[in-house]
Amino acid sequence: MTGPIRLVALSAGLSTPSSTRMLADQLSREAASALGRDGAEVDVRTVELREYAHDITDAMLTRFPGERLSMVIESVRAADAVIAVTPVFNVGPSGLFKSFFDAIDIDIWKAKPVLLGATAGTSRHSLAIDYAIRPMFGYLKAEVVPTVVFAASADFGADADAHGDEQPLAARVRRASAELATMLRSGIEEAAGEAASDPAGATGATSATSGAADETQGPALDAEFSDFVPMDKLLGGR
Repeated sequence: MTGPIRLVALSAGLSTPSSTRMLADQLSREAASALGRDGAEVDVRTVELREYAHDITDAMLTRFPGERLSMVIESVRAADAVIAVTPVFNVGPSGLFKSFFDAIDIDIWKAKPVLLGATAGTSRHSLAIDYAIRPMFGYLKAEVVPTVVFAASADFGADADAHGDEQPLAARVRRASAELATMLRSGIEEAAGEAASDPAGATGATSATSGAADETQGPALDAEFSDFVPMDKLLGGR
């Protein structure tokens, strides 16, 4: 892979400052650190979706994103991975978060590595990220990092435990970020292996195979529909 690894962090917080943005920043920093340990250059862009709320609404109404939103969409399309963080309302993501995903092309997310985060006032909403948010990304066919990160308001001020272990939220952030880094490295290595192989030979072989399949498909289809009777003949006696 040439050039820096591109990360886009989407924060759907509705206030400034917001705990959602705080979590997005923690995840971005830790992910960049995890990826940079082997010398990789990492480019992080953070997008506050609240700044594009009107653009997102217009795109949903017209089905065409404006210039400002198009730039965000293209940055997501070009990103090697996305960090998506939303507040939880009524056991689900914020309307702003969901609207953004409704307003853009679903194909952008296919096989895209995504690290999920969510925030809420209390830990009572902690299951929302697995029951309401993760399934949405499964539908989008994104590659979701196994560990997701939920943070209640109290988590941001929590200290290390009595045994001196790492602060719980920091530990979850570090684990999820390490998994994202591993996922990206695997994808980069796989892509490099494919590029190192003989693409011309592979293409030629594929074309030849396709041609052979086309030659044999015709008779096979003819045999399959050999007993087909047109509807006009079926109705001819009526």
